[in-house]
This record gives sequence, structure tokens and C-alpha cells, in this order.
Amino acid sequence: MPNVSGRVDVKKVTASHAQGWDQALDRALASASRLGQRGTFDVNVEFSATIRVTNPGQIQRYIVTLSPKG
Repeated sequence: MPNVSGRVDVKKVTASHAQGWDQALDRALASASRLGQRGTFDVNVEFSATIRVTNPGQIQRYIVTLSPKG
């Protein structure tokens, strides 16, 4: 399985950081299912973010990347 990512802009997150990560993970899993490969895969799950450095700093985008475990 190739790397797939899910991204969610902060404007679409109304509740908490957890909601942002959950939405990004859902999008990454949906992207993986569109690859047309079926089966069970061991993957690494990487949580990252695009941030704006101010006082205080802010998350601008939540990102989850799924990559083959290796």
C-alpha cells in the first residue's frame, strides 16, 4: 500500500484537537480504501500539523499519514 494522507483545515474543526485528528484519520482511511487494494495491512500512523507561530501558536491544518510498516 502506498502512503496516503488525510488533511483537515482548522476552519472545519469546531470542537477540539481530537476532532481534528479524528477527521484527518477518517480521510486518510477513506483515501486508502479508494486505492482498490483489499486485505489487511500493517501501517504506521503519523499525526502531524501545519502550525502558525504566534503568541499563542495555532494549528492551521491537521494531517494524518498512513504508510507501510517497515
